[in-house]
Amino acid sequence: MAVARAQPAPAGEIVICSGLGLVTVMVDAEGNPVGHSHVCPDGLLTLFAAAGGGWTPPQALPLWLRVAPEFAARRGQGMRVPLPQARDPPAAV
Repeated sequence: MAVARAQPAPAGEIVICSGLGLVTVMVDAEGNPVGHSHVCPDGLLTLFAAAGGGWTPPQALPLWLRVAPEFAARRGQGMRVPLPQARDPPAAV
């Protein structure tokens, strides 16, 4: 921390966009670099993915299963029929 206090305060920053990500360089009033450049946190994930550390989801298998009619009929049983309410559409005659 003592080293950081002795350095001149940066007047601005230059963001360099390279093929592997973003690098932020702090500069003084004359445009000279001040201190160390660091990787911008917004571009850090891009750098991580470019290095081969990205996660790719597995391929979904096209699998279809036929549901037995007995199971499909039982699925709705046990539920009460909804009662008409004041804001429902008119009942069919």
